[in-house]
Amino acid sequence: METVLELAARRGLALASRDWDTVAAQLHPSFVYVNANGQRLDRDRYLEFLAKGPVHWKAQTLEDVQSVGNGPVSVLVARVVDDVVHDGAPARWEFVTTQTYVHEHGSWLYLAGHTALPVS
Repeated sequence: METVLELAARRGLALASRDWDTVAAQLHPSFVYVNANGQRLDRDRYLEFLAKGPVHWKAQTLEDVQSVGNGPVSVLVARVVDDVVHDGAPARWEFVTTQTYVHEHGSWLYLAGHTALPVS
């Protein structure tokens, strides 16, 4: 069975390859995400932002990862490093993230996430 950390790493690869089907398959039907700008996105708006937004991922990695689980719920906390092209210009962004996963029907699904700027 795939772990939450493996699932998150596979999502990073899917972002870079623009494999939206893989990303969508990982998201819980009730998925919600709050980005670093404070925008709250439901599952459909999140997928639309990824596919049609101004950001194109070249790579995404997680560092300083901590995962805490209790039964069918697991929370991953990490520093996320995004190598992207934003509005045509390359950029490297670093954030902190909290990602909540639930185990349903034999697999982990990404239920909710939040990304913020790290505290200096």
